[in-house]
Amino acid sequence: MPDICHNIPMATSRKKPVRRRSPARKTAGKKKPKVQLKNSSVIALSLLLALLCGLLIFMNIIMTGGDKSAEDKKNSPASKVAAEKTFKPSKDSSLKNNSSHSENPASEKSSSRDSADSGSSGNSINSSNSLNSGEKTSSSNKAAQNQSQSQIQIQEKIASASPSQGSKPLPPKFNIPKAAKKAVLVFVIDDAGLSVANTKKYASLPFPVTIAVLPKLAHSKDCAYVVRSSGQELILHQPMQSLNLKLNPGPGAITADMGTYQIATLVKENLDEIGPGVKGMNNHEGSMITSDKIKIGAVLEVCSERGIYFLDSRTTADTQAPQAALERDMTIFEKNAPYIDNVVSREAMLKEIYGCLDVANKKGTAIMIGHVDKSAAILPALLKEMYPYLVEKGYTFATPSTLYKGESCF
Repeated sequence: MPDICHNIPMATSRKKPVRRRSPARKTAGKKKPKVQLKNSSVIALSLLLALLCGLLIFMNIIMTGGDKSAEDKKNSPASKVAAEKTFKPSKDSSLKNNSSHSENPASEKSSSRDSADSGSSGNSINSSNSLNSGEKTSSSNKAAQNQSQSQIQIQEKIASASPSQGSKPLPPKFNIPKAAKKAVLVFVIDDAGLSVANTKKYASLPFPVTIAVLPKLAHSKDCAYVVRSSGQELILHQPMQSLNLKLNPGPGAITADMGTYQIATLVKENLDEIGPGVKGMNNHEGSMITSDKIKIGAVLEVCSERGIYFLDSRTTADTQAPQAALERDMTIFEKNAPYIDNVVSREAMLKEIYGCLDVANKKGTAIMIGHVDKSAAILPALLKEMYPYLVEKGYTFATPSTLYKGESCF
């Protein structure tokens, strides 16, 4: 049987050729991009945009936070203290006390308007960035106005509290003459040691005073501590026998029957009791002792040894203290003005103070004496009341130790 399969052609054995598109046909119909960006370029542009965004945010913070930081500086305690120290009110008119920035209210209002205008312009710029920044700037402007008003109030208080810095003249109240060449006033207050409360009244005066403490009393050490702690000048008020034997000088007194060694020992004991910081000594009564050159000389020897001064209260015109000091080449002080409180009344003491001012204007320095307990109800308040008027008239205040050292007066 003939093989028929060999005569039949196999249609499935022939493969059709695959057509491949050329590159030109593959991209046909598509536009070729004009600019091709590389990865490095994309990163660089991204960084640049981020930098610009950061810069805009930083500028916005600066513009919105500038006013707030300025107000914080103005409101800080250090700036207020500096404003108080540097403020010097004018003496010409009361209007100049109302502001440290301008001489009249009109200029102050103009300055406030300028500040408000500048604040509003800042708000218009920042409103494009954020609404909250405008609100912060507006509140800072209000705070600035409130700060300006508080500064004015502080300055007015300073001017009224200190007549030496003050603006307008004080109302006439005392008949105080003008000081001749800055006349010096030295106030010495004797007899401390009985009442701590009365001693505090004098120790708290706003100008230098010298307080003399009696030894061996119930509150001698306490009163000495009050004087020392207050910064006022502390001296020993050494009791001495008077020519009037009926007068009792009190405990720790130098009597006529004592020799020089006994006197020196007693005075040193009294000085040690009063404690550290004693600058000098004056006599309590003592006309019998100060009129005896040998006995008062023994007292001066102790003063020289301890490096303190002696103030002669001048209880007698026959005092030998100046002569005894001359023989020892010492400098002592003497009361050269009236006793302030011989008569305890406001009118009488005011009259004596006027007499002391006359002495200061004639001699350059007036050393006057009052007494702690005798006039405590009137004299401390009177001196405090007179103080600004005395300063206004040109008087200065000192203690014997500052006079001794040649230091400038208060």
